[in-house]
Amino acid sequence: MIGILKGTITEQVQQETIVLREGDILLVNPNVIHAIKSSPEEENLCMIIQIKPELFASGGDSAADLRFYLNSTDEEIPECGFEKFYQRMARIIYESMSDEKYAEFRTKAEVYQLIADLFQYAVYDVRIQDTFHRDAQAVTISVIDYMEKHLEDEKIVEAACHEFGISRKTMDRNLKMTIGVTGKEIVDSLRIDKAKNLLKNTGKNMNYILDVCGFGSEKTFYRAFRQETGLTPGEFRERGKLVNYHEVLKGYLDVETPEVRAILRGILQKGRL
Repeated sequence: MIGILKGTITEQVQQETIVLREGDILLVNPNVIHAIKSSPEEENLCMIIQIKPELFASGGDSAADLRFYLNSTDEEIPECGFEKFYQRMARIIYESMSDEKYAEFRTKAEVYQLIADLFQYAVYDVRIQDTFHRDAQAVTISVIDYMEKHLEDEKIVEAACHEFGISRKTMDRNLKMTIGVTGKEIVDSLRIDKAKNLLKNTGKNMNYILDVCGFGSEKTFYRAFRQETGLTPGEFRERGKLVNYHEVLKGYLDVETPEVRAILRGILQKGRL
């Protein structure tokens, strides 16, 4: 579950692109392939809560697959409104940041309250697990994992097809069905993301970066990078020097804890659960 405290992010959920802004909330169901993208031009701060599917079990059939529908950008509003879920998330995050001795138990209690709210107020359905769809997602995950590890190979899509024993057409059809993009589009995105990381967080020269990312030529690298970011690699590197990467590595939070607490307190003061 994702709640936006500040800024804007784009969430790709399978074939759907969802733009989330401050105050929005979105639930992504388990085993659904998704990706989060933010703009380098705008600061953003998100609440992210991952709940084990086992916590939703209540003695039901293990083959049952619960699917909840909670998206504040959608027209369908839950009975209690979205604010209740947004505030519940804020309380969970706030309690999890507490140093009090028994804060862990309060956090767990709030998580179960959130689950109860989902069952009581959100729209959901129960499906029998679709083996074909599950297998298709497993193939997609394996393909993406392979591509991430072999980006330096210029013919990576063809290599992935050979690795998994499927044709290019079959691979693209499977990828389009599960995440809405082709193999080439995935590779382009992975290469740009890796190049961003190397530009921002290392002193490697441009020739090294375009080689390890598999761009093939400097012209291809610059064109693809500018098309994606609006900046040349050099401009992106200069801006990235302002970011302390080691702080980012500590977790989702790369802002000061007092700021986060203040934002969460403001949300909680607007209403009482």
